[in-house]
Amino acid sequence: MGQSTEQLTEQLTGRQNRIQCTIQKSLQAALFCAAILCSLGQANPTLAGSQTKSIKASKNALATINIRGLSASEVDSLKNNKTFKWWSEFGDTLVVGADQSVIETSTTTFEHVWKSLSENNLRVIVAGHKNELPAATTVIAHSGRATLVINNSALEAMASEPKDDLTQEHLSIRKFLTNTTYIQSSDHRKNPLTWSVQQSTWAQAAMQSIDSARWYSDVQKLSGWNRHISAAGVVSARDWLKGQFESLHPTTTVLQKFTARGRDAWNVIATFDAGPNADIYIVGGHYDSISEQVSTSAPGAEDNASGAAGVLELARVFAGQKNHATLIFIGFSGEEEGLLGSYAYVASATKEFKARIKSVMTMDMIGYSKDATTDVLLETASEFSALTAQYAAAASQVEGLTSFTSFNPWGSDHMPFIEKHIPAMLTIDNDWGVYPPYHKTGDTIDQISREMGTAILKMNAAVLAVMAGS
Repeated sequence: MGQSTEQLTEQLTGRQNRIQCTIQKSLQAALFCAAILCSLGQANPTLAGSQTKSIKASKNALATINIRGLSASEVDSLKNNKTFKWWSEFGDTLVVGADQSVIETSTTTFEHVWKSLSENNLRVIVAGHKNELPAATTVIAHSGRATLVINNSALEAMASEPKDDLTQEHLSIRKFLTNTTYIQSSDHRKNPLTWSVQQSTWAQAAMQSIDSARWYSDVQKLSGWNRHISAAGVVSARDWLKGQFESLHPTTTVLQKFTARGRDAWNVIATFDAGPNADIYIVGGHYDSISEQVSTSAPGAEDNASGAAGVLELARVFAGQKNHATLIFIGFSGEEEGLLGSYAYVASATKEFKARIKSVMTMDMIGYSKDATTDVLLETASEFSALTAQYAAAASQVEGLTSFTSFNPWGSDHMPFIEKHIPAMLTIDNDWGVYPPYHKTGDTIDQISREMGTAILKMNAAVLAVMAGS
């Protein structure tokens, strides 16, 4: 049966009252929750979310860790530390980034700490010497031919300036990459290569043939001339090198002429030929020099009488042996003008000749150490990592020699070969970047460490003996 009008009115009024009561209770609950959230937000801003204006972003910081002497697993443990946002390896230094609070409370021993600094503020200088950096530049880490610095307006201006060939070949300013190994010590290398007994025998015989006094005497001889391409002394050095090579009775000794800055220049090339189909191994180093007063003096004892004399010393060691491979020893010129001699040599080689080249070894600045250690940098492209393993194995045979590896090649005579995908390795003392009289008239024989140069020469002799199978 249907309801009366009075009954319907009474029911509707009841429903409205109940709805209003529910709404009032909901509003009260919402206001209560809002009050609690507001109270919590004032006590702890991080709980209030983006609506609380008192939130403060965590500050970035970075720190350096001395990892010399640590094992590969110990270094990996630091890299995998989850409290660090990123890491970067520069030889004996591991750079890490984290929240400033993490750095301040970490149990890790840091050498240096930079607060309120992030990875975006950093740049990497490749192949540049410290003397070439703006005076106000702060260095975070340095090893071999890589320097991590805090970016500044002077660096930005330098990076934006037009580069001539010489500057372009000798200095590169690059964006910093996190979680990257720029320079790695042999102490931190995983699964190092081990030579066979026969290979070790060849290596030891070659190493024992290195004559330290003879090499040092040759460095002194070469540094007695001003070997800038504009000076008469570079011709005297050229002729002396040619005569020294000829006394070893190679198959051929030739002068390769090319143009360097509008002047004639010459590579000096001695070839010990093992036949038309034999593998080829090249040993090279530039003999030209430079200074701030090239018109009067450019002795270049470290850069690079040390390397040119090293080429001659290895030629002496291998000249009297029966090698199954063709060995070519080259004194390059024009390196200081933009690697012009090595570029000329590679450009002149036929496709067939280049296909026979199994490896190129270059020496540039091998005679300086800032302290009592003997450290060598091995620099090539990542595609030739197997070559690095050979050199590291050789370095392990030399008492006291620590090798460092870089896959950021730049600015020396290995580059023209690498650009043509020919395996090439630069061997250079790891302290070259802090050598005080770099490109100055003070680069004289008294700056040379006989121990440093001998250690690198022994390593290179061992590598050549094993690769050429002597």
